[in-house]
Amino acid sequence: MLRFRKITLVTTMLVLVLHAFAQGPNNSGTYYQAATGKKGAALKTALYSIISNHRTISYDGLLTYYEKTDKRADGKLWDMYSCTTNYTFRDNAGGYKKEGDCWNREHSVPQSWFSKASPMKSDIVHVVPTDGYVNNRRGNLPFGETQKPTYSSNGGFCKVGPCSTEGYSGTVFEPNDEYKGDFARIYFYMATCYENKISSWSNTAVFAGNKYPAYKSWFIKMLLRWAKQDPVSKKEIDRNNAVYGCQQNRNPFVDYPGLEEYIWGGKQNVAFSYDNYDNSTDPGTDPDPNPDPDPNPDPDPDPNPDPDPNPDPDPNPNGVVFTLVKSETEINAGSYYILVFPGNDKVKSCALSDLTDGKNFYTSADVTIGSDETITTTVDEKGKPHQLLFGGTKGAYTIYDVMGKVYLSQTSNDNKLYTATTASDNKTKWSISVEAGYSHIINNNWTSREIQFNASNPRFACYTGSQKDLMLYRRTVTDGIDTPTTWQPTRVTVYSITGIAVRRNVERSVALAGLPKGIYILNGKKVVVN
Repeated sequence: MLRFRKITLVTTMLVLVLHAFAQGPNNSGTYYQAATGKKGAALKTALYSIISNHRTISYDGLLTYYEKTDKRADGKLWDMYSCTTNYTFRDNAGGYKKEGDCWNREHSVPQSWFSKASPMKSDIVHVVPTDGYVNNRRGNLPFGETQKPTYSSNGGFCKVGPCSTEGYSGTVFEPNDEYKGDFARIYFYMATCYENKISSWSNTAVFAGNKYPAYKSWFIKMLLRWAKQDPVSKKEIDRNNAVYGCQQNRNPFVDYPGLEEYIWGGKQNVAFSYDNYDNSTDPGTDPDPNPDPDPNPDPDPDPNPDPDPNPDPDPNPNGVVFTLVKSETEINAGSYYILVFPGNDKVKSCALSDLTDGKNFYTSADVTIGSDETITTTVDEKGKPHQLLFGGTKGAYTIYDVMGKVYLSQTSNDNKLYTATTASDNKTKWSISVEAGYSHIINNNWTSREIQFNASNPRFACYTGSQKDLMLYRRTVTDGIDTPTTWQPTRVTVYSITGIAVRRNVERSVALAGLPKGIYILNGKKVVVN
């Protein structure tokens, strides 16, 4: 009996120690511990109990705290309504006749909807600094999507117009793609933090008149989609941590990406765990490209020139030299390229680099553009630019990530950039045009989307024209002579290790493209496909 008691005591102490060391994300510690085990509406209520008892900041106090919560890397104010402003934190005084005159405090949830009541009026989570003129053009319109804008801010960054989202037809304000997820998570926070008040808020186009689900169905579906298409960024995480220092509460939808699915989406029957959180995508919510990994044993004798998945780039030990593409005649199957954002006053010039696991976008690697419009860089290493080997034909190019050994693909109509192991359909085909040095790479399946750079949340993905245009730089050979524009590879037959022909009379550059891992015979030599 004594031994049993000792074992029980040790076990109890071990459990207590493990709980003591269990931590939530972003240095949140045990802040969310009380919500563990809850699901759906009950989870929302548990989170309400955690985040609602926060410090109330005065409305004027917001002006001071913005320097902690909304400062860009260059020290200027972070404006989510305009892409052309460079405000200091003192540029909030005076009137505005146009975009860029001054900034003011914007209630993401218009304060007229809750009768300007406290503490919502000065809750820094949803009261954000934005351009005053664009803010005024929004007024108290709900967020939504419009295909026929009656007003657009500079560069079409934000829009006002009739709602094109199914379920509502009134006038809406559409924020930019790069901040739609930010605003969605703010709205999830507001429905949670003010669960005891939201049923009385006045906009019947948005609110359901209850504490759960709190919003109308059309609005919830749109917010869930926005949150998925624009995932949590470093900007949001940094702001959330700063808000905790000011207001003493946190936005759980930033700390736990995808948490909204546990409350309003497809994971309402899944129990939440604050220290063992599962943010995996629900089965079926994102289409699977479903590529066929098995090659055709008797392929078309004249296939499109898709590239060799194991090319020998022959890198220069001092770096590979790339030259700016200025004409579509410089785009050829069989040539190597890097995809570059040339930089601006906020972000350095950078090139497409590593694929982010599970996030479906590419990170960036800094590059230096010379005065002769060339880039010399190490390639195809972690944290370095990835070479892209072009295949296919004009109007239907394939783009092969040499280091990742995958084709760039656009699987669904969202702000992501997917990959595929084979180039078998329009999702992996791209149309490319060149204008004033900028290359527009448009997906053949989702023709409204092109590969662009998101400078606010640094990443390369497919957008509907709302982000930064890119440049292609084409690799030159080591002696400085450009790769020939007329490319005539020899034709070969590929055999399995057992001597069976798996591809006949195909071009050398595409002979191994898409083949499963294994050993093959090519020109009498063994070749390994990894």
